[in-house]
Amino acid sequence: MAYSNNTFYLRRRGFTLVELLAVISIISLLMSILLAALNMARCQAKAMLCLSNLRQMGLAVYFYAADYDGYFPPGYQYQDNIYWWGQKLPDRIDHTKGFFWPYIKSELKKKSLYECPSQPYGSYKLQAKHPGQPDDPKWITSTYGYNDYYLSSPCAVRAEVRASGHPWQKMTTVTNPSKVFVFADTLLDWDDTGRKPDVSNNALLEPPDLYKGSGWEKNDFPTTCFRHRDKTAVVFADGHCRLMGLEDGQYSHPVSKIGSVGTTNAPHYVPDYESWPVSGRRQR
Repeated sequence: MAYSNNTFYLRRRGFTLVELLAVISIISLLMSILLAALNMARCQAKAMLCLSNLRQMGLAVYFYAADYDGYFPPGYQYQDNIYWWGQKLPDRIDHTKGFFWPYIKSELKKKSLYECPSQPYGSYKLQAKHPGQPDDPKWITSTYGYNDYYLSSPCAVRAEVRASGHPWQKMTTVTNPSKVFVFADTLLDWDDTGRKPDVSNNALLEPPDLYKGSGWEKNDFPTTCFRHRDKTAVVFADGHCRLMGLEDGQYSHPVSKIGSVGTTNAPHYVPDYESWPVSGRRQR
């Protein structure tokens, strides 16, 4: 069979450089879209796992309250240096001494229930590690913060809160339990320049304003961390969980995504803060 010159030319012709570059560009675009979708799905999966962790911690709070006349767990017992997550010893953390241990049989370790999957061990300095000690998983506490400021003020870490006269809350005394935080994602950034994050975990949920006896003052180092695509995972006093944004609040540390939900202590952190015993209340 005879072929014309044009037919032979068409059958032997390859891609031109322009066509090859066009194909590569299309593939690159499709890959970038696919990778973005996969990254979003990965972030969403981590957020859902984080909410699952907090849901279990919310159940532990409920079981504790059922055993202790309705009271929320203490955040700290300063006589024995015991926190909600465990006892701080000179050489390690004993998690079995923590107030949650009877209700959550999960150790303080990598990828445990106490660790947000978006803030794994190694991505922060260890809150409880003694100075001079090397980094070690034995110093792991939690990347979730407990709202002891409001829920168990008489046994909070801070002396001024213990001395405030604010009552220890019961399940039945919480104001607006569907809005009050029990636990949330937390992190503490020690850098005050806003340029180079210097973060450690912090297992306490700090409010936007701090009690100083003579009034309330703006907290320059809040601990709520918005690490799930600008959302923080929260479990509320009524037991439900969800992701929350800033809600008109601002980042105190934009690079590390740390700030507060809203601009005041109410309704999420300390809903009754205006009734705390103070003299000469200051304005923010």
